[in-house]
Amino acid sequence: MTAHSSSTKPAVLSGEPSRTDARVDAAHEFLRDVLAPRMQTMNANAVTVDRRYFYYFQRKKTGRRCSCFEVETSPEKQCPICYGVGIVGGFEKFGTKTEVLDYTAPNLVLVNVEPNLNDDTRPVYLRLTDGATKGYAEAEFPIRANTGVPDTFMLYQPIYNRGTRVFATNPLGYTRELRIDEDLQPFLAHPTVKIRIELSAVDVRPIMTHFLFRYRTEHDPRIWGDIPNSETNPQLIEMGQYDFVEDISIFFDGKRIRNFNYFDLLYRIEDGRRFLINSVKPTKVAGVLIASDCRARYVIPEIEPGYLKIPV
Repeated sequence: MTAHSSSTKPAVLSGEPSRTDARVDAAHEFLRDVLAPRMQTMNANAVTVDRRYFYYFQRKKTGRRCSCFEVETSPEKQCPICYGVGIVGGFEKFGTKTEVLDYTAPNLVLVNVEPNLNDDTRPVYLRLTDGATKGYAEAEFPIRANTGVPDTFMLYQPIYNRGTRVFATNPLGYTRELRIDEDLQPFLAHPTVKIRIELSAVDVRPIMTHFLFRYRTEHDPRIWGDIPNSETNPQLIEMGQYDFVEDISIFFDGKRIRNFNYFDLLYRIEDGRRFLINSVKPTKVAGVLIASDCRARYVIPEIEPGYLKIPV
């Protein structure tokens, strides 16, 4: 055991010195530095016995304001850019980093491409200007520390266009068209990447809302938790409404995720179901997170379709 000393004097130690003073302080430090980490590890081991794998999407609280929210009092629930959160990207997948090229991107360069600001759409689209046959939208993004593995990328077009292509360029000038996830891999070794969306009027006037790319900051972005039997309303089950009211309890260890939040999204890998966290009860010992008990409700496709658009 490592020896510790403390410059903080707890209230319990106030008054005349006593032979037990040092022992009281040492007991607290022993609990915090030795016993609590052991309890944390025991809980982590317990979870792995009958674990269920999830992808964890943490709801964004800061970032660029989505264009669906610029002139309205609330974000668009079905927005494909923010998924109703109001911040570009909407959710950050645990173990990854996401960047989005859209109308709000910093240093956005538009050549023969314009936003459809005069149309009543949420979010704002980007499209070829009248009379143009070719154009592009371009922006540069930072690349954070990563594992060198792309997670996914996606070009979202309300109307499919054969003439839309995506290119990436590194700081050395190397350019490559992005067709599959692996095409993004060479660019993750550089501090920045420039993304260019080229639009050509092959079919009709091309329209796009955004381009999203995501890369891994951890080798395995999965998290795991222990799930008891699902708790549902038996009366609604008899009416055939089981899927609409499913509510699950999930026990997570305190090592993998430090801070679960309300309305974060969990994607259960075994069956592809999505759940929104609606309560979190952390267990701490001497300030050390031992475990988190979460309750999450099933995302109802007929009522909350926006959450189903989040790319996994």
